[in-house]
Amino acid sequence: MEKRKSINKKYAHIMAVIILLILTVILSACGASDKPDDTAVPENNVADTTVSTTKADEKLMTAHFIDVGQGDCTLFISGDETMLIDCGEEKYSDTVIRELQSYGVTELDYVVVTHAHSDHMGGMADILNTVPTQTIIFSEPSEKSSGTKTYGEFLTAADECGADIIIAEPDYTFSFGNAECRIIAPFEVSEKEENDNSVVMHITAGTTSFLMTGDAEKAVEKDIIANYPSLRATIIKVGHHGSKTSSHDDFISMLGCETAVISVGEDNKYNHPSDETLTTLTDNNIEYYRTDLEGAVTIECFADNYKISTKR
Repeated sequence: MEKRKSINKKYAHIMAVIILLILTVILSACGASDKPDDTAVPENNVADTTVSTTKADEKLMTAHFIDVGQGDCTLFISGDETMLIDCGEEKYSDTVIRELQSYGVTELDYVVVTHAHSDHMGGMADILNTVPTQTIIFSEPSEKSSGTKTYGEFLTAADECGADIIIAEPDYTFSFGNAECRIIAPFEVSEKEENDNSVVMHITAGTTSFLMTGDAEKAVEKDIIANYPSLRATIIKVGHHGSKTSSHDDFISMLGCETAVISVGEDNKYNHPSDETLTTLTDNNIEYYRTDLEGAVTIECFADNYKISTKR
């Protein structure tokens, strides 16, 4: 009997050990299920699903170089904002208004008059009298140009439309939709050459930048080189319709442009653009588009590239 009792004690001890091991495993499993999962989203927290707001294929801005013959007219659309730079002669005002309507433009956030020559602002009074406008930017004209009938009509329309007026000065900057705009020139009022009173504007959207030059001639280009030696632009609206009075080689070389647009009339009496200007563009490996040959030129700007299309 004594031996059986010893054996029973031995089995009881073994069973106790087994039961203890089983309980340990069960408790460990329960503990593991209660442990927070490092990969799980914490309770009362939101997983970070933020993505870049600027995608490579997102359109940031579109520039429409409207064909107004021997003149300038460019419509920029960025986000829900619009900006018209120049408009050509008065006879093209209906054309410009129709173009605005075709792009769904019912009002203009900005109107820029580069200078007081009718091939740039001849139809602006009609446009301001027709299309609601928030802000007008222009430069001070020479005394001679300020007294013309066309310029007087523009001033009257600008006053009556109730728009804010900004006189262009270097380094004035403002945001425009998804773009940033910076005025580069004029530096002073020229009584000798109205073209040199042109508003020169640098517009950037994503990695693409435009230099809008009006009719600024070589004297202004040299001043820009001196004051803005680091200025670069992807696309240039060639100054003075491609005349040899603009597009100085040093200026074009400094900008490092890829593309140029020449707003010019077909078979114009000035023989614009000049062979000299075209050679300068070619020598600098700049692809150029002409409104007299291609019609209206449209440039769509995305985050890191741009696309060009023409009407012809």
